[in-house]
Amino acid sequence: MTAALTTPEEASDATRITALLAELRATGDAVGGREWLSDELAGEPAAPLGSLGSTERPLSALDGAGLGFLTPMISFLEEPLDQLRGDPGAVSAGAGEFDSAARDATAVAAEYRSTAGAETDGWSGRASSDYLRKGTELADGVLSVAETSLTAAKALVGAGEVVAQVVEVVTGLVAKAVGQIGPIMTKAIAEAPATFGQSIALAIPECVRIAVECGVEIAGKLAALLASGENLIKLVEGALGVLKVVKEVMSFIGEQSQGGKPADPGTAPATAPAAPTAAPTPTTQPTTAPSSAPATQPTTAPSPTTATQPTPTPSPSPAPTTTTSPTTTPSRTPEEPA
Repeated sequence: MTAALTTPEEASDATRITALLAELRATGDAVGGREWLSDELAGEPAAPLGSLGSTERPLSALDGAGLGFLTPMISFLEEPLDQLRGDPGAVSAGAGEFDSAARDATAVAAEYRSTAGAETDGWSGRASSDYLRKGTELADGVLSVAETSLTAAKALVGAGEVVAQVVEVVTGLVAKAVGQIGPIMTKAIAEAPATFGQSIALAIPECVRIAVECGVEIAGKLAALLASGENLIKLVEGALGVLKVVKEVMSFIGEQSQGGKPADPGTAPATAPAAPTAAPTPTTQPTTAPSSAPATQPTTAPSPTTATQPTPTPSPSPAPTTTTSPTTTPSRTPEEPA
């Protein structure tokens, strides 16, 4: 059996898709491993996604201690919590959709790869190798879609959990500040009769100072959260960029396959089996079409009926007169010399 030859262009397509798939998997691992998380937040304890919907109000402890008059002065401490909190159910649902899409695409790729091998079981030569190679390339392309979808699911869950983590951190910082403010103001109120309220007047600035210092710490945590979010967005955008390239390569491969690229028949059956029905058809066309087919594409020999024949030289003797119909012009054959 003659070994099938693989052109440099075909080998390049297969190698490129393999490399892009590996890059997508590496990006997914970086997102899942939270390599995008800033150092300041990486040292904080993890929090469940459910904390995103927390309704705890740490400043309410002042009301319980009879110090509610201080709440309007330091209410800015709870404002970040109102901005950070959200619906953990919506995050889980969105991530679940991406995860489901990833599982479906993985199943399609596995079925496509299996079908391509089964349908060429009795083949040999160039026909077999070409079919298997293209099937593998397209299967890897579908796997790239699955990896991108899985990365998006990891990004949603990871971002939600980190925001929940910051919610707990900020809640803890505000509760800590309230714990420092309470005793100071309680003591000032107790001394108020003896100082004619002067102790309260002196304690309020001290309590506000504590709240401002707490606010600075909260701002630092929010800045770390924003930096982490930017890192995560860069990873996700990078994955989407890689997926776009994969789709372009898959479209080019599809155009090559549909362009009737002849293959060595070898011992392949007279009628080639149909492509697997479960394989997805790429819908995105490449932004730049190739200027020409690969240099190594074999050229189909011209048919004898279309080949250019040399024009015979007529004999010096006069040719017979031929009556020509207005609608049909018969061909004329040069007469043999007498």
